[in-house]
Amino acid sequence: MTGEEKLLLARCEDLFSLCDKRVAPCFTDFLNEAEQAVIKNNIGNRVGYNSCFFGGYENSQRKIFGVFPQWEEPDFNSFPIKVLKITKNYKRELTHRDYLGTVLSCGIDRIKVGDILIDGDCAYIFISEDIADYVSFGIDKIANVGVKAVVEDISKITPPEPKFEVINTVSASVRLDAVIASVLNLSRKNACELIKSGRVCVNYTECTNTSHMLSVEDIVSARGFGKFIFSDIGQKTRSDRLHIEVKKYI
Repeated sequence: MTGEEKLLLARCEDLFSLCDKRVAPCFTDFLNEAEQAVIKNNIGNRVGYNSCFFGGYENSQRKIFGVFPQWEEPDFNSFPIKVLKITKNYKRELTHRDYLGTVLSCGIDRIKVGDILIDGDCAYIFISEDIADYVSFGIDKIANVGVKAVVEDISKITPPEPKFEVINTVSASVRLDAVIASVLNLSRKNACELIKSGRVCVNYTECTNTSHMLSVEDIVSARGFGKFIFSDIGQKTRSDRLHIEVKKYI
């Protein structure tokens, strides 16, 4: 376990103590998928508390960890999250990096910002409620494009569905190195080197085992190559290889 992971778990222990002291729900800032996996794998469902993750909508990637007293059922409405709805004044493509860079330029730490969803001429930025108004007042342009920023309650937002590219390919097996090689169009040797270098995660946990066997619905990410869901295993070919399907995030 790395020093950062130990520090994260220590902060969670403080959160449980704070929940006891305040007799009220307590929350972290936004966590990435790897941080969420560390908490799930090492803390799980702590006896004497109710806890859960929420990032503002069902399939969010960055989430807040909430700890509730034992007698209180977790309530997503209690999470300190608002949505910044940003509308462009004229058509010009803005990227995730454009939106995030503008928010961070307001002096905001990344841990205060959740997912950023782009839907045509609008973008929805999930953000900690204590800074939502401040950020909305400070944004009127993004990459020299005039915009209007309005703070909304998450209940008023219908997030766009995530977009995927469906890839059907053939793999020697469901071993991690074989699937990585097939999906990313790498040689088996290069796929192994990528995995052993610590640049591949399975379900948001680093995996350096090249022979790890994937299961349907596993989420695989390779730094520098993107992320995909291992979505289906088909029939074998005549040469005893497997037809597989993945959904790559775009």
